[in-house]
Amino acid sequence: MPVDLSGSFRAAIRSLEDDAKKALAAGNPGNRGQAVANYKAIADIYRRWAQETGVATTKRQLLSNADVYEQEANNLASGKAPMPRPAGAQLERGDEDEEGLERQVELLMERSSVTWADIGGLDGTKEEIKLAYGLSLVKMPAGVKLEGWRAILFFGPPGTGKTMLAAATSNGLEASFFNVPLSSILSKYFGESSKLVSALFGVARKRNPSVLFLDEFESIAAERTGEESGAERRVLSSFLTELDGLKTKSDPRYILTIAATNAPRLLDRAILSRFQRKVLIPLPDPVARASILNIHLRKAGIRSELPLEKIASETQWYSGRELDAMVRYATNGMIMEENPNISALVDQGKKALGDYTLKVRALTERDWQRARESIKPRMNSALYQEFLDFEREQM
Repeated sequence: MPVDLSGSFRAAIRSLEDDAKKALAAGNPGNRGQAVANYKAIADIYRRWAQETGVATTKRQLLSNADVYEQEANNLASGKAPMPRPAGAQLERGDEDEEGLERQVELLMERSSVTWADIGGLDGTKEEIKLAYGLSLVKMPAGVKLEGWRAILFFGPPGTGKTMLAAATSNGLEASFFNVPLSSILSKYFGESSKLVSALFGVARKRNPSVLFLDEFESIAAERTGEESGAERRVLSSFLTELDGLKTKSDPRYILTIAATNAPRLLDRAILSRFQRKVLIPLPDPVARASILNIHLRKAGIRSELPLEKIASETQWYSGRELDAMVRYATNGMIMEENPNISALVDQGKKALGDYTLKVRALTERDWQRARESIKPRMNSALYQEFLDFEREQM
């Protein structure tokens, strides 16, 4: 369904924003109050606009825009805002310059410290990923023309390590890592989303080698129903164009696009076909579960009296994230039991806490039992079978 863009609302917003920019550009401290008032007025207009629209997605975006301008007004009033305009976007604003979008994209760039050793289990999956980028970078013998994958889809249950696998991949490549939570990032730039997609791939090319990790991919690449707004269709089209435009080995710039989803059946078929490899990131098996538990215990410096193999055998359907939560819950319970005076020390202040040495012990079967009773797996046989069926269909 097309987005209803009210001309009167848009005109009022542009006028107020132009006046705010002029006031700030004048450099007179007294003008700051005028800009604050203008930004608050813009927030009010977005809220009135949201009340009148009948489109749910548009209403959410308008309210989000209102929050952006309200926050910018508050920041500006307290002297915290260095920029003369809000970083958030408006619906179909169409006036965000390319340089500004690239600055926003560069904020997502980081150098990953995650290594393959930080990931318990998934040995077969790790080898597949290494092969994917390995073939794209090694020298080929004369007459041999093999191409590595440039676009990989990770799918599987929540908490199975998709982000860590992508981060480890970028670390192995010594690459720039762009961790992009699409649902939150693109929603801020509803009218500029297609431009942001182009900026994302453009910055990745400049910062190559790069790994683009597009999390929650279904939020922008769901199957088309014919009721999408023009902006939503443009976003999908932009992704198709960028994925089609990824060059092969003849291009010295290496960009590996990794998209992740917990709902692969929601993905648009055209987008799905652009991924050369679709990899199920499975729930950990008993050996992997023991490895994951060991990694988290080792990082915390805590031992377990109960063999980790026994715990692993009793945690079927648990994801890596849920196993991490179990370790934390068991450890916190042990600490509270061994240090019942912590609350009183907090009341006494920082010095009392600084003089106190925490008492710890190995985790017992009772600690683990309490953690298991509190941390339940989200997956079961029927839900997991859906991922296995999808994997089989892609072969």
